Amino acid sequence: MIEAAAYILIGGQSRRFGSPKWKARIGNETVLNRILYSCKEFETQQLVGKYRPSEYKVPFIQDRHKIQAPIIGLHTALQQSKHDWNLIISCDLPLMTNSIMDRLWGKRETGSDVIIPVVNDMLQTTCAFYHRKLLDLCKAGIQNNMLSLNDLVRASTYIEVDFSDQTDAFLNMNTKEDLVSIKKKLLCS
Repeated sequence: MIEAAAYILIGGQSRRFGSPKWKARIGNETVLNRILYSCKEFETQQLVGKYRPSEYKVPFIQDRHKIQAPIIGLHTALQQSKHDWNLIISCDLPLMTNSIMDRLWGKRETGSDVIIPVVNDMLQTTCAFYHRKLLDLCKAGIQNNMLSLNDLVRASTYIEVDFSDQTDAFLNMNTKEDLVSIKKKLLCS
């Protein structure tokens, strides 16, 4: 059991994708179901977004900010969380696995604020553990229109975990073409 909360961000506008990404199907399951399965070891799982998906019984937190950005989902989650550590994961990472979650969780250290995957020197900000003590920094960033999760991470004490050997797990699904590529990768594995 991972003694943390998993917050799945489902609130993006999906302009390039054309429909809610979490509803996209890979085989016989939705992207959201795949991500929920990758977070099955967490004490709690919650969805964060603008609107509650009626077909899911998973607890939901509505983010009430007008701005659409992952930092808004993080802020909403940290405001509600009763856990020190909180996974923020975007619904556009359908190849995420629970073994990645376990490996990240195993790297936590006293004094750190973020445990973050790195793939080919790029921080994976929408699949990271954030400590609750970042709430004030997150709020200040939003108030000052500094909405980059990269900037928030770099302003904190963070631990990088290299996943350059698992780049496929971090493929970001932004378009229907990305979904087709992801499905092909699954067929080949």
